[in-house]
Amino acid sequence: MRRRILRDQHELVVITGIGLVTPLGSDRDSSWQAMRAGRCGLRAVSMGDGLTVVGGPMALAHEERPDMISVLAERACDEAVVDSELDIAELDCDRAGCVIGSCGPPSERTLSAIRENRIDAGLCWELAMPDQAVKRISGRYGLYGPSLSPAAACATGLIAVLRAVDCIQDGFCDVMFAGCADASLDRLTVSGFRSMRVLADGEDPNAAIRPFDKDRRGFAIGEGSAMFVLERISHALRRRAPIYAVIAGGISGGDAYHVTSLNPDPSNLAWLINKVLYQSGVTADDVDYINAHGTGTQQNDLAEAQAIHKAFGAAAGTIHVSAVKSMIGHLLTAAGGVELAVTALAVRDGFVPPTINLATPDPDIALNCTPHRGVAMPIRTALKLSIAFGGHFGAAVLRHPACYGLACRRAA
Repeated sequence: MRRRILRDQHELVVITGIGLVTPLGSDRDSSWQAMRAGRCGLRAVSMGDGLTVVGGPMALAHEERPDMISVLAERACDEAVVDSELDIAELDCDRAGCVIGSCGPPSERTLSAIRENRIDAGLCWELAMPDQAVKRISGRYGLYGPSLSPAAACATGLIAVLRAVDCIQDGFCDVMFAGCADASLDRLTVSGFRSMRVLADGEDPNAAIRPFDKDRRGFAIGEGSAMFVLERISHALRRRAPIYAVIAGGISGGDAYHVTSLNPDPSNLAWLINKVLYQSGVTADDVDYINAHGTGTQQNDLAEAQAIHKAFGAAAGTIHVSAVKSMIGHLLTAAGGVELAVTALAVRDGFVPPTINLATPDPDIALNCTPHRGVAMPIRTALKLSIAFGGHFGAAVLRHPACYGLACRRAA
């Protein structure tokens, strides 16, 4: 096989397919419609031995499988491919690749299966590696392009998509399948976060997660997956593919401060925001919507808000912001990808999803966080932010296809 490489770093990359599994739904449309309505997908989850926590289990009726991350990724990817109207039989697989992020440790269900000898040695080895899902998807669709599995803690999902964009803009591919999956609602992960006192334990599940609220007390672990079909715009136009949004820019960075804490100086994140806006050819005044990381912890929400204020200045208080973790919990390594999918759907439909449970806005945050109910409004430019342990930052700008004279796929 000979690789044909195009050196056209300036050609736009577009989203033509989206697949989702979240605590609110087993597919894209059910998840999105529930978010539009401000529903909460969290509930009390028993961890055994008398331990119950607030969590967001995936909305899939599957048996407990040790390879659940791959199951989630496959489900979301199949939906994204169908949604994109991509004909796999006609796909040039030499110029198609896959990037899937999932960097968590082996889950309790995986470790139990290993201890009880319920899986063979080959699968045991596969599940011990962070690239299990990307290997499955690449093999499932016969993709011979880049096959990558980046790790950036809770920014992984967004960084995976941005890495796939690089593969297209660097000229290696015309099509990329990209996304993330996480299934970490188990004792191992819960115990780690409980020891850090960042979980909203002992709360009413429907009101537990309160991003940007004065009385916020932490997050809840959610499970799910998001997968995208990304295409070079000329490739998408040639086959008349439906387009959700244009990925106008994307960037990653870090604060090099602490393994879990954020730098109290918001300058690094603010710089990242300004850089991605510049890269995208837009100004702060052009941004209509910000999909925030919004974990619901005291430190992270304040630091993120301060960075937004520093980057946007006087406009910061008027831009619509929302934190969908209030409805689906924190999907850890899948959070950034799932929330990017929500951002793309918001652009398509012209609808800002709400931040539920925001009863007492924190006066030190002073953002328009779209409390309780979503807002219908045109969204031409949206910003997605991801923040993670270890100082990983990610930011992406999505623009409505009309900004480039292109037709957007019809709203739901």
